[in-house]
Amino acid sequence: MQPLYRMKKFLIYFFLCAYFIPQIHAQDDTLAMANAIALKDGVYLSYNDLQTNNPLPKENISSETDKTQADFISKTLSNYKEIIFTYKNSQYRAQVAKVWGYCQNGTIYINFKGNFCRVPLFGSISHFFATVVVTTYVSSYNGYGGGFYGGGMGMYGGSTVPVKQNEIHQFLLDFKTGEIDEATPTYLETLLSRDIKLYAQYMDLKRKKRKELMILYIRRYNTEHPIVFMTPAGQ
Repeated sequence: MQPLYRMKKFLIYFFLCAYFIPQIHAQDDTLAMANAIALKDGVYLSYNDLQTNNPLPKENISSETDKTQADFISKTLSNYKEIIFTYKNSQYRAQVAKVWGYCQNGTIYINFKGNFCRVPLFGSISHFFATVVVTTYVSSYNGYGGGFYGGGMGMYGGSTVPVKQNEIHQFLLDFKTGEIDEATPTYLETLLSRDIKLYAQYMDLKRKKRKELMILYIRRYNTEHPIVFMTPAGQ
């Protein structure tokens, strides 16, 4: 069953990538808009660092690794539990587990559930994939009689056992609030409600179409509402 499960997981991931990546990299995608903003490379110690486009520069991070490497930031955050950095001539430490995210080569990565997830569609509404642990319950009946009386009364009591497995889900990040939630039509409706015209168009769609056209309406919203970074405190 294990090889079959891995194959099923691969096919699901392949389908998601095949379906969404072409849409994400469409000509009018907001990713082009985001790159035009000139995102600064560095570590986002907090969400405010992203909102101000003011990450901790890699030059301020103490490390023996060659900082000219294109993947210096990702390597550093992967290989160490904490980073040591300087700020205004003082030295500080930050636990990697508490780092909000980082920007590397113009691409943003979010620390979500312990993993740094790449954000291919960045804008006022951002879209990304993340692996989550999902618990399902299956019957404890083993097919050989063990489930009748022993092992939880699988035949008469309907006993089940929890089984945990990894699944790839889609999520949306609201740039205005920093809130992250599952990429569902219901959550997108809440975000689109800030634009009366787009919201009305989206709600006129049938329920199935709302799910199919989520990426399209995210792009439209981002085009109409480009990101405006806040000014860092003290500047």
